Amino acid sequence: MGKLSNMMYMIDLLNTGNIYTIKDLAKKIGVTERMIRYYKNEICINGIAIESFKGPNGGYFMIDKIKNYTSINKYDIQLLENIYNLLLNSDFKYLDKLKEFLDKSKKMYSIYDEKSKYISNINLNTPGEIEKLIETAINKNDKIEIIYNDIDGGKSKRIIHPLHLFKYKDSYYVTAFCELRNDIRHFELKRITNIK
Repeated sequence: MGKLSNMMYMIDLLNTGNIYTIKDLAKKIGVTERMIRYYKNEICINGIAIESFKGPNGGYFMIDKIKNYTSINKYDIQLLENIYNLLLNSDFKYLDKLKEFLDKSKKMYSIYDEKSKYISNINLNTPGEIEKLIETAINKNDKIEIIYNDIDGGKSKRIIHPLHLFKYKDSYYVTAFCELRNDIRHFELKRITNIK
């Protein structure tokens, strides 16, 4: 595939809501890790924000979804393959077009299958106090002050502008603009000890 096709495929993968390492993206798209970094820069320059989640389980992801997915399941693919195989030995005039559509459908299904495999929005049926305050701040587009337990054991006071609550593997996070770092950061909820 060409650069444009690769970048569109990368956008589709990230649009599933999952976090992908550069290595994972390079393997899925079939390019080098250096090209993935290049694609990320080009995509961002053109107005589609790709965020970075740092740390051993980190990678690239997108906060804002940019399109809806048509749901294609494995049975749809199986039906299309059966039709293609039935027509394979016939004189069907549009067999090449059917094959193109089948290949496109397989790719769409693989994207759909990737959707929300690792990451999901928090179900706030029974939210705790911290989740309620963060959700309120998101809805009001407001900032909040938190005390955050750093990895090294220290505590830091942060003023953050919450954007999105999500679950990644077994931990809950809030994505927010951090005034201290002047950048988007991801804060693990269990490490927030105070909020106002």
